Amino acid sequence: MTQKSLKNIGQAFDQDQLHAIAKGKTKHDILKNTINEALFNNPFNSNFLLSSPPGLAKSYETEQALTRLQAQNTHSEPVIIQGSAGMTAFTIDIATAVYVSGGRPVTVVLDDCDMLFEDKNLNTTKKMFDDTRALKYNKNFRALRSLCTDLQFEALESFSSPDRAGFSVPLKTVTFLILTNRYFPTINDVESQEGGTRKEAKYTDLHAIRRRTEGETITMDTDTLWGYVANIVLNAKICEKFNPVVTPQEKIQILEWLHARWDRVTERNLSLVEKMTKDMVRYPAGYKDIWTKYLEVK
Repeated sequence: MTQKSLKNIGQAFDQDQLHAIAKGKTKHDILKNTINEALFNNPFNSNFLLSSPPGLAKSYETEQALTRLQAQNTHSEPVIIQGSAGMTAFTIDIATAVYVSGGRPVTVVLDDCDMLFEDKNLNTTKKMFDDTRALKYNKNFRALRSLCTDLQFEALESFSSPDRAGFSVPLKTVTFLILTNRYFPTINDVESQEGGTRKEAKYTDLHAIRRRTEGETITMDTDTLWGYVANIVLNAKICEKFNPVVTPQEKIQILEWLHARWDRVTERNLSLVEKMTKDMVRYPAGYKDIWTKYLEVK
């Protein structure tokens, strides 16, 4: 934006709103810096966990960073696994990625793969991130033949041995970047649970994953969340994806509408801004009436 546009934007918001935007920018910088550390400044081959509320551009910022990474590294393409259907499919995907890499370092982005953190999978997942750094499948892997392509089954066979039914995929050359909406407990969260309960056990396992990875768990109050959304609307091209000629005044109108109703909207994230922008394009004369559908009915 031009300096004049930035000045106009500064005049459009009161001091509390500008303060929220500044705090939101700080949170957005943390998100971007975590991704960049995982992909570009990771000399210890650490696995990174990035947790935040949904709809805050974790996937988008990672895609942008991966584009830069691929431009720098022509030897190994990053692998992106999004919401895998189940642990078996996930295991096949990881085994194939490691096999194809031929021992070269490989970056794997796990986007919304929350099945890893289900109770039945937690022990397997923990071993991916502890000193073992291995993904183990302890059943008869030959029963998976019908689920695999020739290359995938070749990968499973390469990690098997004649003296056991399953296989083990070594992960020491793999850097995981985990993008999730799930909150991972701190030690204080664990200790606040009643001892011996199922919830305490679950918290303990999730905390084990948190402490075995680097990264950030990004939380924020509702005012800062509005500021986070506002910062991206004003300084990135989120609205331009759907309206290339959107004006600064129209962006301000979206943000002011949201701010006045922030406690009543059906969702508080960037996805809502995208929907509102589409409404402005579809219904240029009546989009404000359309926006009321995003309010909770009380």
